[in-house]
Amino acid sequence: MSTDPYLNSFRPGDGFPSGVEYRWSEGSGKGSTTTSVSAPVYIEKVLQWIADQINDETKFPDDDDEANALRVFQTPQFAALCGQIFRRLFRIYGIIYSSFFGTLEALGMAPHLNTAFKHFMFFCTEFGLLPEREIEPLEVLVKPIRKQYYMSKQPSSSK
Repeated sequence: MSTDPYLNSFRPGDGFPSGVEYRWSEGSGKGSTTTSVSAPVYIEKVLQWIADQINDETKFPDDDDEANALRVFQTPQFAALCGQIFRRLFRIYGIIYSSFFGTLEALGMAPHLNTAFKHFMFFCTEFGLLPEREIEPLEVLVKPIRKQYYMSKQPSSSK
């Protein structure tokens, strides 16, 4: 965990969007235990989990063996894993917007965050990667981005 005293001041359950608490499970399956963590800890765990998934050759094979890579990439398990990665990344955006946006704004980084989020949402919308229930905490941000996305897909009438 960070040595930053501000980040360490968050208690389990702190730092999430209003009305939301993401919990972390160290295992998978029936024997796993779920614990309440703070938003900074959740972010750290999610980013480490994503790195572990991407670096696992059985889940994201090296494309030197194109046939094997295509076989893995076309499985339902791969699609489910990618969906889980994008849902967790969306939750990180939710945490950033709810707990750290003021700091990013003061540092002049808000436009960069907004642009990255917009592109992330365009991609997720294009490929249907986020269920509606995940989007609810950030609906006020997501709705105008989706509107812009759908408008960009409309055929131009000025031809």
